[in-house]
Amino acid sequence: MTKLEQLRRNLMEEQDSSNRLFTYSQLEDLLNRNNGDVNAASYEGLLQKAQSDGVTLPDGAHTSDSRSYWLSLARLYRPSGSGTVPRADEVLPC
Repeated sequence: MTKLEQLRRNLMEEQDSSNRLFTYSQLEDLLNRNNGDVNAASYEGLLQKAQSDGVTLPDGAHTSDSRSYWLSLARLYRPSGSGTVPRADEVLPC
C-alpha cells in the first residue's frame, strides 16, 4: 500500500462520497507538507475535516455536527510531543 493510499484510508476518503473532502492533489500536498509522514498528514487532514459543519436553520432546526467524530480520529495520529529537555545547568554546544 502506498503512502497516498494509506492517507486516504486514515482520512476515511475511500469510503462513501459524503466523507470525501480532499482531491488527490490535496492529499499529495498534505504528504509533502508533512515530509512524507503519513501519521502527521493524517492528523492535519482530520483536523481540517473537524471544522464545524452543523447548520442551524431559522426555525431552530439543526443538522448534526460531526466535529467530535473527526477530532476523536485525529487523536489516533496526534504526535506525542515528548522529547528530551536540556538541563538548565549544562552549557549547550554552539
